[in-house]
Amino acid sequence: MTITLFTTLVSILSLISSLVTEAGKKNEIIKANPTVFVAVASMLCGWGGGIAAYILMGIAFTPASIVCLILLAPTIFFVATLGYDKVMEVIMQIGKMAK
Repeated sequence: MTITLFTTLVSILSLISSLVTEAGKKNEIIKANPTVFVAVASMLCGWGGGIAAYILMGIAFTPASIVCLILLAPTIFFVATLGYDKVMEVIMQIGKMAK
């Protein structure tokens, strides 16, 4: 998996996670702790969406791609709680260091 694909998946799946979180707020599903709800939504969107993207794109489940898949959910959680700009800046810096 490339950095570009990872950031694209993070962008799309964090948007979906944010929409699910907002829907939960509007329907008053989230009452006690919204951070727990965001964490669960991030895990479901990250891992479920990541696996779906892997299958649809024909990406093999190699050890490297599985590590990226595992890291997808926490990254989406950080985007949802910290903000898109800061997380994308860190990912781009890691991508530059890897080259």
